Amino acid sequence: MLINPVKSWKGKLIGMKILKRVTAVLLTAVVAVSFTACGGRSEHAKKLNIDTAVSINIWYQDDAYTSYLDYIAQQFHKANEFITVNPVKVEENNLLDAVYNGSIAQNNVADVYLMEASDMQRAYLMGLTAENDAYTQYYSQKHFPVTAVNAACYEGKLYGYPVTFHTAVMVYNKKYATAPENFEQIEAFLNSYQVTDENKDVNMIVGWDTQDLWTNYAFGGSYVDNGGAQGEEAESDVQTEALKAAMTEYAALQNTFGIVDKTQEEYKQMFMNNQLIYTILDSTQLADLNASGVDYGICAVPGAKTGFGTQSLSDTTLAMVNPYSENTDTAKAVAQAISYDYADLLEKDTGYISARTHVAGIYL
Repeated sequence: MLINPVKSWKGKLIGMKILKRVTAVLLTAVVAVSFTACGGRSEHAKKLNIDTAVSINIWYQDDAYTSYLDYIAQQFHKANEFITVNPVKVEENNLLDAVYNGSIAQNNVADVYLMEASDMQRAYLMGLTAENDAYTQYYSQKHFPVTAVNAACYEGKLYGYPVTFHTAVMVYNKKYATAPENFEQIEAFLNSYQVTDENKDVNMIVGWDTQDLWTNYAFGGSYVDNGGAQGEEAESDVQTEALKAAMTEYAALQNTFGIVDKTQEEYKQMFMNNQLIYTILDSTQLADLNASGVDYGICAVPGAKTGFGTQSLSDTTLAMVNPYSENTDTAKAVAQAISYDYADLLEKDTGYISARTHVAGIYL
């Protein structure tokens, strides 16, 4: 039970100061790629007018991107015999510091690097952001949600190339239920629920990790402005009375459904084993659900009641071009390929959701 909902929520805001550029996502941006109709892997690397040897280094930290970047490297070299793309997994804790130090030394330059959008301001102030000006036609609401485009900008200029994002979503077992508009509908489902041979494995209707900021922020997110459209300002504007009401309802949910104190991993395992019908997960967990074979749907985290909105946290992974690169034109082509050309492979190769809406298919 929350003793002081508003005080508790403001306390959580302190912990998210490092998420400077975290923005809220709309349901239309909660996307996943469907590969059932694909006739094979994308093979559409750009043919560039290059007739001398060029080497492009891509620095990244998350091993989930390894196979994806390796494939892009192969395709680029296949289409451009003089271009060699080298994905480099960086072990240093601070990627931007490593990029900066290698750039200044001029002996180990990252031409392209992957970073979280929440680091955009720091990257800009360190002089590590070449403007995304060669492929601007691809970076509009026609191809990307506005939140992804905003995340790639700083002070009104486009620098990044949105690759993937993560956010909190509700998932539900399609064998037993449909997407709810609010928790009142889940309560009605609970009240009419009957145990049968078909659902005998189910031992919980709804549950989620109530201690995780990412899986809980949505309940109060509509009433907190995290410092402007791009989140670059330090202060957060809180609609105190509306937030208090939302958090009171949030606390009531835990009592109504008897939410058990379990981790996100534990709830995910229950869901994959058909023991749980509704849960809230970080979208990075969807790859495990896909691999499990469970028949699930996805929707935005619903409000506690009619009239209460939700707005999840999100962060976007960007490809960035280093202005210290000796081949920025080629580097921009590679960054655009990572972000756009091969986006239909992202979920399969990385387990993460593509930021590109053209490949979207909302789970229903």
